[in-house]
Amino acid sequence: MSDDKAKRAITAAADVFLRYGYARTTMGDIAKAAGMSRPALYLLFPGKEQLFAAATMQMSKQRLEDIRAAIHDCDGLQQKLVVGFEMLLLGVFALQQTTPDARDMDDLSFPVVGEIYTMFVGFFAEVINEARTRISMPADQIARVLLFGLRGLREVAKSEEDFAQMIRLHIALVSDAGLGSNNR
Repeated sequence: MSDDKAKRAITAAADVFLRYGYARTTMGDIAKAAGMSRPALYLLFPGKEQLFAAATMQMSKQRLEDIRAAIHDCDGLQQKLVVGFEMLLLGVFALQQTTPDARDMDDLSFPVVGEIYTMFVGFFAEVINEARTRISMPADQIARVLLFGLRGLREVAKSEEDFAQMIRLHIALVSDAGLGSNNR
């Protein structure tokens, strides 16, 4: 597989899936956006499912690297969690408000999306463990409650600002309940 062609296809696929969603996107749409023929695209990826998985995972890994860099200089666990979760979830919220078909990229019925959530739970568990606070429960459980709780709150947020406030409050509540008092 040609790495340059595969990268071009994955990048084009991400753009097309974000714009039109999974169901409305065809391999022909992706091939056109990538500047290649459908047969050439099929030589790289056997089907839309594999291309969706590759595009979604690539975007998520990039977001994870961006979050790692951003929280590096944050003071305290709570600030790291707020910055990390805001970077992860506020962008998704804004995108879904402007492009409803982008919801497919965050749909847990797709196995890759479940893998991505597992990856982010693991990342935030590492952040919690590195803080060396008095943790009263396993870090992976705390990270899971934070991530999926915030995912649920996103559904009722009225605006990006409302969601940002809910992120901060949810993290404060979970932090105070499960991380001990030295988390700020």
